[in-house]
Amino acid sequence: MRKPRPNTYNPAQALHLIAADRTGLPLSCPSCSGPIDRDPMAHPPPPNSHVTLKCAECGRLARYIAGVN
Repeated sequence: MRKPRPNTYNPAQALHLIAADRTGLPLSCPSCSGPIDRDPMAHPPPPNSHVTLKCAECGRLARYIAGVN
């Protein structure tokens, strides 16, 4: 049996959420309007660090690598 995959956003939702995070806009889940937990909490994140955006209600997630500003 395969391991269950975590719920993820569709590509358009993920890009919208990542763009909002990079510009510093308030985040809410595009699927259920729930609050988004961000790891790491530092904004802007350190260059080349992995950023995880996860909905606290439905558990969907999006990940990206922070660029150099």
